[in-house]
Amino acid sequence: MTSRTKTYNTVVFNFFKTIAESFRPHWTASSVPEIDCARLIACGIRGVMLDLDNTLAPWRSPAIFPGVAEWIACAKGHGLRACILTNASNANRVRPIADHLDIPWVTRALKPLAGGYRRGMALLSTVPESTVMIGDMVLTDIIGANRLGLFTMLVEPKSTREALPARLVQRPLERLIGREARW
Repeated sequence: MTSRTKTYNTVVFNFFKTIAESFRPHWTASSVPEIDCARLIACGIRGVMLDLDNTLAPWRSPAIFPGVAEWIACAKGHGLRACILTNASNANRVRPIADHLDIPWVTRALKPLAGGYRRGMALLSTVPESTVMIGDMVLTDIIGANRLGLFTMLVEPKSTREALPARLVQRPLERLIGREARW
C-alpha cells in the first residue's frame, strides 16, 4: 500500500467518523428526572436547553411528565439556567408549561438548524461549551446541537404519540443510526 493510499484511507475514515459522531449524543438517560445535576455542573455546564415533546411533556399535551418540575427546581438549586427549546409553533401550549416551570422558552426553533439553539443560548447567557441540549430525537435535538459544539443528552421518548414525520421518518432512521452515547 502506498503512502498516498494510506493518506486517502485516513481522510475517508476521518470523514465518516466525523459524520457518525454528529449523530451520537455525549450522554444518554432514561428521562430528565434521572439526570444528575451535580454531574452537569462538574462538566462545566451552566445552561440547559430542554426539548418539549416527549422529553418534558407528551406530544400536544399541557401536562408535564412526573418528576420534571422537581428536576428543574433541583437544576436551579445547583445554579443551572434552563429553557425550553421546541420546534412547536403553538406558544399558547408552550407558555403555560414554561410558566409553571418558571423558565424561558423558544418556539419555532427549527431544529436542527442553528438559529433556535443560538436564541436559546442567548436566553441563558451561555456559550456552546457550557450548554447542554436534552432531547429525545437524534435527528433534531442531537445533530443540531452537536454541529454547534453543545453537549448533548438523549433521553428515551416518554410517549408513543408523536407527529407523523417523527413516527414515519425520524424514528425508523434512529433505529438504523442507533442511540448510543459517545462516552
